[in-house]
Amino acid sequence: MPRPRRAVQLSAVGAALLFAAVAPAPAGAQSPTITASGQGEVKPEPANRKIDVSIRKSVQVAHAAALPLAIADARAKAAEIAAAAGLTLGPLVSIADAPQPGYPFAYSQQNGTFGDGKYCGKVRNFKTVVQPNGSRRRVVAKGTHTVCRVPPEVYANVSLTFATAQPST
Repeated sequence: MPRPRRAVQLSAVGAALLFAAVAPAPAGAQSPTITASGQGEVKPEPANRKIDVSIRKSVQVAHAAALPLAIADARAKAAEIAAAAGLTLGPLVSIADAPQPGYPFAYSQQNGTFGDGKYCGKVRNFKTVVQPNGSRRRVVAKGTHTVCRVPPEVYANVSLTFATAQPST
């Protein structure tokens, strides 16, 4: 499934290239900057998939592992933009935690499907009823049961801003 984030990144890349190409810095002025976003993704591996604390810890470990991947991804994209614009990538000026793409923004399996940081919770019981005409219908049954949901992957998103310089000739 294509991610809508790519279209936003491409337009940001185009804007960065346009800015770098059209607006050369006057003498004594600050050099232009390049901002790029990166994403790291790691699959959490809980020790016990049926205990909330174990899942929460594995999500935290996965997020810590995804953060360096996101930074490396953003750095590579910034270098690519700089090369395309005929600039050299300078030092890192700023780093920011970029929001996760997707809808709804408050809901994320990474944050827990039963509330913030809760991966196990009670769900209703259902049963399938066969109608006289042969059709099947799912109806609510009596009681609840506990379900634990481990996120399929954990993401870290960052935005890096680098100073640039004209390559020396």
